[in-house]
Amino acid sequence: MVRKIAFIFLIFSFFNNICAQTTAKIDQIKINSKELNQKREFFVFTPTIYSTSPYSYYDVIYVFDAQNRELFDYTHSIISFLSNTSKNYIVVGIISPYYEKQDYGRNNDMLPVLQSEESKKRYGKYSGNADNFLKYVKNEVVPYVEANYRTLSHRTAVGHSLSASFILYSMFNAPELFDNYIAISPNFAFDNERLVKDLSRFDFNTIKTTQYLYVSNADEGIDYWQEWKPAREKAHSFLNDSLKSDNIKVVIKDFSSETHWSTFPPSLNFALTYYFNQISEQQQNELSTAEYEVTILVKVPNKNDELYITGNQTSLGNWNPGLVKMTKKSDFEREIKVKLHSPAQFKFTKGSWDTEAEVKNGEMQNLTIKPEKQQKYKFEIVKYNQTN
Repeated sequence: MVRKIAFIFLIFSFFNNICAQTTAKIDQIKINSKELNQKREFFVFTPTIYSTSPYSYYDVIYVFDAQNRELFDYTHSIISFLSNTSKNYIVVGIISPYYEKQDYGRNNDMLPVLQSEESKKRYGKYSGNADNFLKYVKNEVVPYVEANYRTLSHRTAVGHSLSASFILYSMFNAPELFDNYIAISPNFAFDNERLVKDLSRFDFNTIKTTQYLYVSNADEGIDYWQEWKPAREKAHSFLNDSLKSDNIKVVIKDFSSETHWSTFPPSLNFALTYYFNQISEQQQNELSTAEYEVTILVKVPNKNDELYITGNQTSLGNWNPGLVKMTKKSDFEREIKVKLHSPAQFKFTKGSWDTEAEVKNGEMQNLTIKPEKQQKYKFEIVKYNQTN
């Protein structure tokens, strides 16, 4: 009986260890911000396969107002459901806490220096630090994430209410920071409709890559916050009628049956579903203009294996599995020297998709590398989908 219990415990421990290796993870990062002169923290969610797939890289979604933890948790939780498990992202939750000793709050982060007397009276000292907060995100949070996690180049910002206003503010003042903006119920009315004016002044012709701007509203301006509706309508009118750009896709969605708070889940669901279906693949096909020469070395299981590489650009055969043959370096080594744009995605085959290779620690997924990071890569093939 004791032996049987021990065996059951061993089996349980084995499966528990397997699960522990493939569990989504949330890191809580704390830094001393020079831009804000404060101690700050943010969350970093990495998807299930992150730790077991070292050749996987991810675009990043930045969720503001993550001191409301439900906004961050909801965002990283629904990606798998909305994409039918086909999409994975790193999700960063940026916290704007209240500091009691400094009497510093979330609005200080979100609002720039105010110009109108009415806004100064309304928001008082809880405003005016948006430029420094933007520098904190741009110069400290994003560099930390990109230095410590396997990230791709596209960044999506998600904001609600004043943090939605802030991410629009970031578009006008640091347009290189994000590619996609999901602004849920932004306040266009603050400071004498400041964001409406910024919209009309911004030169959208400076945007040279594919971008996505999503703006939604709830029932604001109907029974409360009356000034929101006319400001919002002016912003929507400009986006619908006056904005001319081939590179930015604008989507405006009305959720007036929802309240200011309850609108977050349905609005985010719509925004991300549209992004997954209409925008993300086009962005992922955009490669760096620069080329980087790299050497790729592969250990094969059989000395007679003829090995091909196929991937997402011309030098990799544009996903033709039998076009780019690798050189036999020794009995069990195959090599290719190639110039690549970043990010490079590829797989190995024996000349057809029926013989797709499974790579050690890479399984059957696309292998992703950023060739600007290093010049030599080594892989080992475990087996082929079908041996010919």
